[in-house]
Amino acid sequence: MKRTLSAMSIVMAIVLLTCMASPATAAKPRITLDNPPKGGVLELEVGESYTFNIEIASGPSFTLAMAMPDAYYPGRAIAWHGNDIAHAGTSAVLHLTITGKGSTADFEAVCDWPEPGTCWKEGTVPASIVVGVRSSQGEVLSERFDFAVVVP
Repeated sequence: MKRTLSAMSIVMAIVLLTCMASPATAAKPRITLDNPPKGGVLELEVGESYTFNIEIASGPSFTLAMAMPDAYYPGRAIAWHGNDIAHAGTSAVLHLTITGKGSTADFEAVCDWPEPGTCWKEGTVPASIVVGVRSSQGEVLSERFDFAVVVP
């Protein structure tokens, strides 16, 4: 009886120590584009700007969150106004601003960008917002939001 009780005590101690030593699975950060363009197409006039709001929410803190623009025709028809970064926190709202700078009417259809099988209509400029979050545990989560821009 003593031997069984001793063995059970040792097994219980090992189980408890193992549970304490392994970190709990942390919730992944949530990345949300708060104001996506309706129907996936943003319509801008020349000189008009639009600011995207990207919300980061994380249970455990993150060390860095960053939003960056991407475009099929960088510098043509649209202009992005830099990146946005947030350091160390559990939530943040990042902002990226885009401005129409020239007509997209003469642009040909674009296919297979940003991934194979994706096609964008003539007269549009494909663009994306790419967001990355590095958790305090060192894990990186990224999200990409694709859309088209029309500037008459």
